[in-house]
Amino acid sequence: MRTVYTSVRDITPATRYWKIKMIVTEKSPKRTAQNSATKYQNLVLLDSEGNRVQAVIFGKDIDLRNDTLYIYQSYYIANALVRTMDPRHQRGPYQFQWTINSKTIIEEIEEDEPALRPPEYNLVPLNELGVHIDTDAEIDILALAIHMNPPNEVNTNHGKSLIQEIYLIDPGLKLLRLTMWNRFVHDECREISDLILAKPIILGTRIKVSSYNGLSLSSRPTSVFIVEPLLSSSVALRTWAAQNDKLLEEIIGNSFGSASSSSTDPIIKVSEIAEKLISAPAMARSTYLVRGKFRMVDFHQSFHYVSCENCNKATGYDLGENFICYSCKNAAIARARCRVYLDVYDDTTSTPVVIFGSLAEEILGCTAVDLIDLTDEEHLPYIENIANNIENNEWIIVLGVQMNESGRLRQNKLTVLSVNNVPGTAE
Repeated sequence: MRTVYTSVRDITPATRYWKIKMIVTEKSPKRTAQNSATKYQNLVLLDSEGNRVQAVIFGKDIDLRNDTLYIYQSYYIANALVRTMDPRHQRGPYQFQWTINSKTIIEEIEEDEPALRPPEYNLVPLNELGVHIDTDAEIDILALAIHMNPPNEVNTNHGKSLIQEIYLIDPGLKLLRLTMWNRFVHDECREISDLILAKPIILGTRIKVSSYNGLSLSSRPTSVFIVEPLLSSSVALRTWAAQNDKLLEEIIGNSFGSASSSSTDPIIKVSEIAEKLISAPAMARSTYLVRGKFRMVDFHQSFHYVSCENCNKATGYDLGENFICYSCKNAAIARARCRVYLDVYDDTTSTPVVIFGSLAEEILGCTAVDLIDLTDEEHLPYIENIANNIENNEWIIVLGVQMNESGRLRQNKLTVLSVNNVPGTAE
């Protein structure tokens, strides 16, 4: 019979037949040791009293635990290997490290059993970081990632290093650069890059505030980054982002767009876009301003998708169902969101585009709910009427472009970011 403990301080290498309830608060990607081919994964666990345990998984055991030990979930853990930790790597008063291997027992708590609470972070708004410049302070931030530069190799006092810059913003509208170093480029940056168009929420802990090239942030070797953390503060930030999406797109266009990114820049022809894309660098994000019309080519497309009401990511749940979103990790209701594939054309050529949400509804002249189940032949005249009305309008259109790491256009389509009806055209 195992003894159930509440404090890890009672668990030492000499403790036998123990079991304890823990919550996972940090979990690194699978990494490779610096001087060997050994794979490892670091975790931080907290007990009910808030005591911290540094844990590690090695080699094949990492994949064996791939479907458990999720961030902010609680488990009963038993039979981990407890060893004295090198004081140089110790981050708290508990002097032992746990190795989780194939003999370690990990059990999910019962559904009716209360989970342990996630840690409370001392989050610093981006516009209040000035007092921490070039100090030893290790701060925590929660912000939206809205742009990334390609990875870049730089020379340092210790030789060559790989960096990648991520641009963050929060409700204070302070735009800051976060420089990720070395292993974070290989792992966390790749995950963020896959989600960058959705403006993922990033929790960063133990980050350095620097005066390099103005106020900026930098990862430390001990920093931890969690993408879309399941926190109440994340829900509030995602709600703010959804309410201010047009403003965020304007900030992105003005800060990282091409020369045609603002409404005061000259309008280009649709045919010029293809020429500009040829020379666009990897990871580049640009906007182009065109004057043209929309044309519907596919009359049988689905004009909506079922999405999370918080982050707008697609879900397999049915309309109206309550669920926990796999993308933003928040409780949500499945809603219909409008999405339409059209062509934008002028007197030179046309190009395929995709349009989402209320913007798509504005162009179509109806809502996503109106269009549900209207893809069969019986409703084709209704769709044809919408298509005819679309071509009666001429617009000033802002098109967004995002290149991937290979220098190719993401999703092979441009995204319509905003439209303004040209005065004098039909509505």
